[in-house]
Amino acid sequence: MEEAVYWSREGSIATITLNRPAQFNVMNNELSAGLRKALMECWDDDEVRAVILTGNGRAFSGGGDIKFFVGALAQQNIIPSLEKMMPVLHAAIAMIREIPKPVIAALNGVAAGGGFGLALACDFRIASPQVNLVTAFLGIGASPDSSSTFFLPRHVGLAKATEMFLRNKPVPAEEALNLGLLTAVVEPDQVMAEARKLAEELAQGPTAAFGRTKLLLNQSLGNSLHEQLHSEARSITLSMGTPDFAEGITAFVEKRKARFTGK
Repeated sequence: MEEAVYWSREGSIATITLNRPAQFNVMNNELSAGLRKALMECWDDDEVRAVILTGNGRAFSGGGDIKFFVGALAQQNIIPSLEKMMPVLHAAIAMIREIPKPVIAALNGVAAGGGFGLALACDFRIASPQVNLVTAFLGIGASPDSSSTFFLPRHVGLAKATEMFLRNKPVPAEEALNLGLLTAVVEPDQVMAEARKLAEELAQGPTAAFGRTKLLLNQSLGNSLHEQLHSEARSITLSMGTPDFAEGITAFVEKRKARFTGK
C-alpha cells in the first residue's frame, strides 16, 4: 500500500507530495499523519532550506474525505472519527506556519475545503490558470475548518471572506491572483518548475532569519504594537549574532551578493 504522503530532497529543496491521486488527495487519518510526519522530518533536516508542497494527480487536495464521512455516519461514529483526525491535521497546518523554512504550495489542481485551508497556510502559492479555489465547507452543511477562517479574512478582508464562504463559488486562478490569494499563475506544465525556481531563490537566502521572520509575522496577528516591538528587538538581536548576518554585512560593504549558509 502506497504512502498517503511522501517527500524527497534534491539539494536544499524538499518536495512533499500528497499521494491519494484517485481520491483527489482528500484528507483522512493517513494523509493527516503523513503530512505532519513529512513536515517534521523536513524541519529536522538541516539540509532542507525550502519546502514545496504539492499533490499527485489532478488535484492539490479536494478537502475532507466524503466517503470517510459517509462511512463514519453509517457507523454512528462521525464525531469520534473527527476528534481523532482533526488534531493531527491541525498540528500539520500549524507546523507549516511554524517551520523555520519557506513553504511553497504548488497547486497542480483544485484546492477545496481543507485543501484550500492547507494552501492558505503556506507562505507562497503557485497555480495554473485551470486551478479553482473553493471554500466548499458550507456546500456540505459544515462550518469551515483547516485554518481557512483564520487566513482567508487576512488575505481578502472580512466582507470578501464572508461572501466566499457563504456563497461557496469557485474562485478561478486569475481572480484569486487579483485578490492576493496566489503568488503567481503560470501554465499548467510550468507550476512545479516555477515553484522550484522560487524555492531555489529562497534556499539561497538567510534561512534562520526567514524562520524568525515567519515567527514575527505569526505573532503580529495577535500582538499589540508594544509586544511586537519587543519581539522584533529580541529577534534582530539574535540575528546579529549569526554567521549569515556577518556575511550579509560584509557582502554589503564589499558590494557583492551575499553567500548565505542558512545559519
